[in-house]
Amino acid sequence: MPGVQVTTSVKNGPSTPLRAASGQAFFVGLAERGPSKEATLIRGLADYESVFGPRPAYGFLYDTVKTFFDEGGEQCYVTRVVGVDATSGTITLKDRATPTAGDTLTVNAASAGSWSGRAKIVVDDGSVPDTVKISVTLDGDVVETQNNLASPEQIVSKFRSSVYVDVLDAGSTAASPLNLPAKGTFTLTAGDDLRGAIQTQNYVDALKNFVEGYGDGAVAIPGVGAGVHEGLVAHCKANNRIALLSHDSDATDVELGQAVAAVNSDYAGLFAPWVQVNDGAGGIRNAPPEGFVAACRARGHDQVGAWRAPAGGIGVSQTLLGLAKEYTKADAERLDAGRVSIIRRVAGSIRLYGWRSLSVDDTNYGFLSSRDLLNRLVVESSARLEQYVFATIDSKNQLLSAINAELVGIVEPIRQAGGLYEKTDDTGQEIDSGYLVETGSSVNSVQSLNNNIVRARLSVRLAPTGAMVSLDIVKVGLLSGL
Repeated sequence: MPGVQVTTSVKNGPSTPLRAASGQAFFVGLAERGPSKEATLIRGLADYESVFGPRPAYGFLYDTVKTFFDEGGEQCYVTRVVGVDATSGTITLKDRATPTAGDTLTVNAASAGSWSGRAKIVVDDGSVPDTVKISVTLDGDVVETQNNLASPEQIVSKFRSSVYVDVLDAGSTAASPLNLPAKGTFTLTAGDDLRGAIQTQNYVDALKNFVEGYGDGAVAIPGVGAGVHEGLVAHCKANNRIALLSHDSDATDVELGQAVAAVNSDYAGLFAPWVQVNDGAGGIRNAPPEGFVAACRARGHDQVGAWRAPAGGIGVSQTLLGLAKEYTKADAERLDAGRVSIIRRVAGSIRLYGWRSLSVDDTNYGFLSSRDLLNRLVVESSARLEQYVFATIDSKNQLLSAINAELVGIVEPIRQAGGLYEKTDDTGQEIDSGYLVETGSSVNSVQSLNNNIVRARLSVRLAPTGAMVSLDIVKVGLLSGL
């Protein structure tokens, strides 16, 4: 099959790793409005509110996205979950023909939910003769306006990118300009998101909206509980992403341990406790930890690279008001040993204090940063090598040399930044640089080239993570040497 296929494996002994580029996140949850059949790229809370609305009285998606941006996240993809048979509001506008007006436009709410019952379509004369101005209002505020529209076809075209309404031509047979909608203010019917009928599997099914082309990142379904863990991990494994998992807000240590035991994967980490955020009305609200954790990860990617565990000093909160449960140092050590990553208060600040993966293979995947870096290598390698698909395999090995150079161009900056671990001998002389790129005869036989298959192998040795600093302080007497 044509294309680029990348696989990863563990090699014990001399080997090497890769570099990180994106600290983006992917979030699934409930919202007042917004698309549920595709993901939306969000670059700030204002972006989120324009598409998905303000904080509703239900769900934790808003709090998660807000915390992500408040704590330094830069970009996330968001998708909304609604009931299977959710409905959208609608209104049909009449044309200006008399004495019998016909249907000219059907205006549907762009997404399901009761919010559309607060939306109105205002039709007025345009600034140019024989045109109309159409505005969309929500809760009395004008949220979108298009002016000087001369035909139903033009109206449909102008509103094609609207996040509030979908406009369809209802087929008025009146001659122009009588086929334009009549002046007036028209209220859409209320839809129903049927969120009371949403099942755990609906959240997992929504992950398909995060298509492979969006790249690597951290994925979460905040506030839903352990029932989505398996689906999250499967999605991340298939798409080279990291799953951020949490449990219920009142989960006990035993329940956290059971959640860990149910997942053996280097693609996921479990985080506790829930965090406390501003509820928007001057109070405090408990929220799942994924938004904060995703932001800490984004800092690590931006400031250092995908190999940087975003815990400790780099994981200090800037905005959290508190924690739903305070863990002591002993608690944190016990839970960390059980592969639960803890958020705790240290030296007066709240910080992420763990970055454990849920893999039982502690040697190769004890920390999520190992898989995070490998994911980045897979995604970047696939993107860079795509240009060589269907390229001519020449006898002078120019194609193989070009592929080799591309892969070196990916890993060498990571090595220079400290993400790979060079091997040296007893005299300090370098044995290898922490990576090995092979595109020659060791991986490409004449037969494989004849079968139109070009192979490359990238071996990496990942730099380990210093999870503990051990310091010995020795008191020396006044008359003793140091």
